[in-house]
Amino acid sequence: MDHQKIIIMPMFKRSSANPILLPNSKNSWENKATFNGCPAQDGDKMHFLYRAIGSDNVSTIGCAESLNGAKFKNRRQFLQPEFDWEKYGCEDPRVTKLGSSYYIFYTALSEYPFRAEGIKLGLAVTKDFKTYKKYSVTNFNSKAMALFPGKIGKKMVAILTANTDSPPAKIGLAFFDTPQQMTSPAYWNKWYKNVDKHRLVIERAENDHVEVGAPPLKTKYGWLLFYSYIQNYFTPPATFGIEAILLDLNDPSKIIKRTTKPLLTSETDYEKFGNVPNISFPSGAILTGDKIDLYYGVADTACAVASCSLKELLKEMS
Repeated sequence: MDHQKIIIMPMFKRSSANPILLPNSKNSWENKATFNGCPAQDGDKMHFLYRAIGSDNVSTIGCAESLNGAKFKNRRQFLQPEFDWEKYGCEDPRVTKLGSSYYIFYTALSEYPFRAEGIKLGLAVTKDFKTYKKYSVTNFNSKAMALFPGKIGKKMVAILTANTDSPPAKIGLAFFDTPQQMTSPAYWNKWYKNVDKHRLVIERAENDHVEVGAPPLKTKYGWLLFYSYIQNYFTPPATFGIEAILLDLNDPSKIIKRTTKPLLTSETDYEKFGNVPNISFPSGAILTGDKIDLYYGVADTACAVASCSLKELLKEMS
C-alpha cells in the first residue's frame, strides 16, 4: 500500500514541544538515541524511562524526571546489562505501578549477532527508582510486555507480544496468582505451549504485524491499550501506525471497541527522519480526566507526545 494513501483518524494533536527528549551529546550512553519513553506518575512528579543508545551501540534504559511531562531533568542511566540473559542490551521499558512497587518490563538481549532466540523479556522491580531487583522473565522470543495497573479478580494481569522476531507475532494475556509466577519457567512453558488460547487477534490482514505499545490505561469504559500496527510488514513498503483497542474491565480477553485505521503515522520531519526513518511507536500513556497524553518513539531517535480526548477517541472506535 502506498504510504501517501494511508488514511488516519486525526484526533491526536502533537505537542508543539516535540520532540520532547533528544539524544544528549554530553552523555556517552545516550548520545545516539533516546526513544520509546514510558512515564510513571509519582505524585506531582513523573519518572520517565526510555531506551538509550550511546557510543558503544548498546541499548540501556535511562530515567529522567518531569513536572509537566514535556521538560525533563536529572537524566541518568538507570538499567544496563548485568547478567548473561541481558548481556547485549536492555530495550524499550514499560512501567506500571501496582501496590507500592513499579514493575518495569523490558526487552533483554542475550546473543550477538541478534537472533530471535536471544530476544526475550526481563523485569526490574523498584519502589523508589534508585534500587531495584532484576529477573529474567520469558524463555521464548518475546518483547513488549506490560502489567495492567490493577488486579482483575484477584489476579495480576499482563499483556505481551510473543514471536516478535519469528513472526507471525501474537499479542496475548497472562494471568498471575502471585508475582513469583511472572518469572517462573514452568509457568511460561505452559503459557507458550497454549499461546493461541491467550491470544488477542487484532490484525486485519495476514501481511500486518502487531506489537504491544503503551501499558494499558484503566478507564470507566474499559482497559485502553495503544499498540503498534504495521501494515504490509511482510510486503514493503510497510507503514508504522499507532492504533488502540478497548478491553472489558472484568474480562480483558473481550474486545469492546477498536480502531479500524491508524490514529497516527509518521508525518512530521522528526517522525520521518532519524536512525530508522518513518517509525512512530507508542510506548506510554497518561490519562488525566478526559485527556490522554500518548508518548511515542520517533524514527528510533527521540521521544514525542500527542494528546486527545478520551471521549472523542472512543466515539471514533467501533
